[in-house]
Amino acid sequence: MLREFSKIVNITDSKGQAVGLSHTHRFRHTKLTRLAELGLPVHVLMRYAGHATPSMSMHYVAARQEHAEQAFLATAKLRADGTHVTFSRDDHDSLHLFNRAERFLPHGWCMLPPLQTCDKGNACLTCSVFVTDASHQPALERQLAETKALIDRSTTAFQERHGRPMPEDNVWLLQRRAEHAALTRLLEAIGDKPNCAVQGAGCGTTPAGPVPLALDLDRHRRTQP
Repeated sequence: MLREFSKIVNITDSKGQAVGLSHTHRFRHTKLTRLAELGLPVHVLMRYAGHATPSMSMHYVAARQEHAEQAFLATAKLRADGTHVTFSRDDHDSLHLFNRAERFLPHGWCMLPPLQTCDKGNACLTCSVFVTDASHQPALERQLAETKALIDRSTTAFQERHGRPMPEDNVWLLQRRAEHAALTRLLEAIGDKPNCAVQGAGCGTTPAGPVPLALDLDRHRRTQP
């Protein structure tokens, strides 16, 4: 009966392939997996599923975590100059290893190693370990508009107070200009490749090929007394 039902309603998988149902447990598995992905607590999931032990429900929680990892790794990671950055499961794990909230930013992620501390303050937009993607585009666009409005408002107030334009080498203005330029580059890179992530749009361009090194193998002999 289930096989006939599958044909009538045309049930397919995520790739559009026909799925022939033969056991009702498949419906149950799909429902419990979906509830786990929505973040349903284990004890509630146990009660809903009628599981006798937490280990039975933890199977679905583990599946949720695996799906989250796959979703993170599915998008190709790119720098703003278009060069690829290789991300691994270790990179995904490092975001969650110590559950540090500062690694999850309103407009992206900080990929600084877990045991290191940031010395850049709020200069994420010009940092090489800052990563973002199209899912953060609304936040980036909002921040760009706010940064532009702040620059216009502050330079106008300076002009009215001092009777002259704010100098272009003003420390505050230089930082805001750098943030504005970085946001512009980020949004342009996302627009060019909307399904990819972008890393460090405000940082310098990374060399595409090997970097030549000059090794002085005789230096230690010359420095000896």
